Amino acid sequence: LLYALITKYKPKTVLEIGTAEGYSTLCMAWAMTDNKINGKIFTIDPKSHHLSIERSIILEDEKIIKKKLSTEELWNKFAKPEWVEKIQVISGYAGEILNNNKFPKMEFGYIDGAHFYEAVKHDFYQFLKLSNDKFSILFDDYVTGRSDGVSKVIDEEIANNFDTTFIKTDAKKHRKELGIDKFGDEQVMCFINSDSLKNNLWKVYSKEKIEKYIKKYLILEKRIKMRKKINSKIPYLKNIRFQWWKK
Repeated sequence: LLYALITKYKPKTVLEIGTAEGYSTLCMAWAMTDNKINGKIFTIDPKSHHLSIERSIILEDEKIIKKKLSTEELWNKFAKPEWVEKIQVISGYAGEILNNNKFPKMEFGYIDGAHFYEAVKHDFYQFLKLSNDKFSILFDDYVTGRSDGVSKVIDEEIANNFDTTFIKTDAKKHRKELGIDKFGDEQVMCFINSDSLKNNLWKVYSKEKIEKYIKKYLILEKRIKMRKKINSKIPYLKNIRFQWWKK
């Protein structure tokens, strides 16, 4: 899907929030290479690109194996060098990274970071601040029938202002195969394009409101970072929910 979208819209600047293993990142870089797009993908993830973790890898015969690899090592094994050249990996939390660094105007966004409501809304607002006059965004993990997280942001903040296209993928099947299915409901992707915007962007979305929301979210993000740091030192605290804590 991402390969097809990059091929169709040919963006020169892409913002991806949530790198994970980087398969989506590589698909976009592959499309840029094949279509001779002189572009750059900026991908953000809290996890270090160099950290080795156990991964589930599907082989050509569909056998699943477990192997400890960093994202960098994974890319070196499976990606072409010309793909990787189109990617700028940035390690850190989306709020602090986007707030403290300069980026070019973005023509395409892939939002697949933290899935709780406040984070998804923040990521969407941050993309709008960076967006080019013409842009597209793909959201992952819209869950049919739910009223929180990605679904709530799209239903409340986006669906009334853009034409939304919901796309069913094989992600649910693959998650089940890997034993990491998080939701029992149907998951789809949601695509929007600025051409369908029903009014001027900054008449629909108040810059003042966006800045106020981002400022508030950055406080929450600092608390989340602190909690994760504490959890790493005192593991049993993972099971204790503080009032301000968000998954």
